[in-house]
Amino acid sequence: MLLGSMLLLCCAGFGGIALAQSTPTPGSDGDKPAAATPQKLPRVTTTVVVNGEVKDDYLSEATSAGSLDGTLIKETPLSVTSVTRAVMSDQVARVLADVVKNDASVDEDYAPVGYYGDFEIRGFAIDLATGLQINGMTIAGEQDVPLENKERVEVVKGIAGLESGVASAGGLIDYETKEPYAQERPAIDLATDHRGTSYGALDFSIPRRFAGAGVRINAAAENIHTYVEGADGWRGMGAADGEWRLGQGTTLRTDFEYQHRIQRSEAGYQLLGGTTVPTHVFPSVMLGFQPWSKPNTFDVFNAGSRLDHTFNPNWTGGVSGSYSHSLIDDNVIYPYGAALDANGNSLCPDSPYYFFCPDGSYEIYDYRSPGELRIDAVGEALVRGHFATGKITHDVVGGGSLFHRSVDLSPTIVYTPLGVENIYQANTSYAPETPYQQASPATLADFNHQSAGIVQERAHLPGRVTVQAGGRFVDVSDINYANARTMWLPQYAATYAPMRDLTVYGNYGVLLSLGQQAPWWVDNSSQFLNPFITRQAEVGAKYEHGVLLTAALFRMRQPFFYPKVIGAADSFCTTNLLAGGSVVPGDLCFESAGHETHDGIELSAQGKAARWVQLNASATAMRATSSETGTPAFDNKQVINVPHVHTAVFADVLVPPIRGLHLMPGWNYTSRKEATRDDTVSVAGYNLFNLGARYTPGGEGGHVTLRMYADNIFDKRYWKDTGANYGDTFIHQGAPATVRLSAHYTF
Repeated sequence: MLLGSMLLLCCAGFGGIALAQSTPTPGSDGDKPAAATPQKLPRVTTTVVVNGEVKDDYLSEATSAGSLDGTLIKETPLSVTSVTRAVMSDQVARVLADVVKNDASVDEDYAPVGYYGDFEIRGFAIDLATGLQINGMTIAGEQDVPLENKERVEVVKGIAGLESGVASAGGLIDYETKEPYAQERPAIDLATDHRGTSYGALDFSIPRRFAGAGVRINAAAENIHTYVEGADGWRGMGAADGEWRLGQGTTLRTDFEYQHRIQRSEAGYQLLGGTTVPTHVFPSVMLGFQPWSKPNTFDVFNAGSRLDHTFNPNWTGGVSGSYSHSLIDDNVIYPYGAALDANGNSLCPDSPYYFFCPDGSYEIYDYRSPGELRIDAVGEALVRGHFATGKITHDVVGGGSLFHRSVDLSPTIVYTPLGVENIYQANTSYAPETPYQQASPATLADFNHQSAGIVQERAHLPGRVTVQAGGRFVDVSDINYANARTMWLPQYAATYAPMRDLTVYGNYGVLLSLGQQAPWWVDNSSQFLNPFITRQAEVGAKYEHGVLLTAALFRMRQPFFYPKVIGAADSFCTTNLLAGGSVVPGDLCFESAGHETHDGIELSAQGKAARWVQLNASATAMRATSSETGTPAFDNKQVINVPHVHTAVFADVLVPPIRGLHLMPGWNYTSRKEATRDDTVSVAGYNLFNLGARYTPGGEGGHVTLRMYADNIFDKRYWKDTGANYGDTFIHQGAPATVRLSAHYTF
């Protein structure tokens, strides 16, 4: 392709310049000059060439959430992707699912319309208790975090236990808020889509020069119209982020956000008889919809603060804390399992009762769990230092952290069967149960406490070699586990910079994760399994020259969890809690058996690839297999919901003839995903094509920016995930074609 440029012609004319000639006129005395004769010089034309150029805002130069000592992303010995504010704005992103589609290592695990999303990184599901952060501080992940006050979203892939503590193995997702003092002029955003959504947002700041402080305010409201019938809703949010200079070398940063959302949610499909993927079904249909059912209500707020002090040029210290509160009134008409007769017996007894019947019939339930409250509270204190011993320089970090997680749930939820429906027939209207049931008040269902000592050294050796060693000495206790766990979780890394723009790295880490919870339909119903260990080895390279190119090879291994058919009582199922009796041959028990090993390669490109194009692209190829599970049919099989290949490409391309106009094409490819643990059932792979445009009249410095972005422009029908959430296997359809429009105005 040719480099685009815009040519502006400026013509500078020089008017006639009169030159006087002193030629004596016949008959005169020779002293008096004759009349001047004007002469014009030729017109001079000047051509000025102004080259069109895209901004450089798809690549973040900030430090990474995967670092304790402020290391830049390009130098961090971990695989990290940063989705910047520019990308989120160009794609008119509203929720995390809109953001993580830019990283091929991330897939949805259970993210239905109208509910908060769960995701997986490198094939491992995020633990919502510990896998999401704001400004590096863990939050209650059972929420859709608002994006209006976020500058970027980082995906730290693989084991980052040194930075996060006890967490899920695949990695973590960190939201970084906007700088409080960066927005000098107020701005407003208005948006809609072709389904009638209406959206408005305000962003303004009080400059830092005011009393040594800077405060940034964000507010937004949205009337949501979705592609799923009956899943409309609305939300409102407000956020305040501040920075105070308290004295020489002392800075306090705070962030606070609140969001209220009301929306019905869909639930998803299940395999027919446990063996067949439904066909000829439509993403617009909400299974089991009943007009009288209550919507979900979400009230969430997240608050954090960080106090930093510089003792001298080489030593700094800081304390930070955060509080995250997610209160959910959870209501859904839940399509689940086999259709039932009046006595509660399955109408398809030859099929598993936790899948739809082979003919497409299923039971719908009135599910209500009010007052679900999840709270994460974090405190951390760190000292960072820099010193030299001969030719070796050292960056050291030391300190400690505290983490509390509490979950309040109703011990007696409403889960009442209403009647039978079929995926190939229109929804049936049912009356609410009589008498109308009420859930019991929520009580403490889980309390998790973690304390940790943190230490890390990064030694810079001669020859541009850096070695890093560190870890957390962590103590974990939980009311659902019999014994506390105390462990050293090491993390080691080394980097080598053979040239200025190239870094080669390797890392090894060990991580402790909280045990999974058994599904309700097994003998050890709803029990939590013990915490478990994941080990990772990774090598990679990063090269930056306008665009940041990264490559990583990784291997990760952890226990394999699944509902196992058992022949007798074992260490996981000593009695049948579900039936209140003894274990009998053929029962299902949720167990940890064998291992799953994830081997993969990740490639990515972010930044300004040429004067006329920016890129945000990634690709992941992964083999994630289970082994030694105790069930031969599951051994050496690809893990559920993990594609072999996933790609994501998004670009900002300058259109030369029209100043301020950019086209934004996108492409995502996902290979097939397995839907059963023996790999006999899978959903097909798919390509999605997207297209957007951004226009700023007068060029990048203009006050108005107009955007249009269309997802899935060819209206592809596809299944987006086959995740095994809490042991249950659901499959969800992807969104049809969606066109969004937005206008941004800066005063």
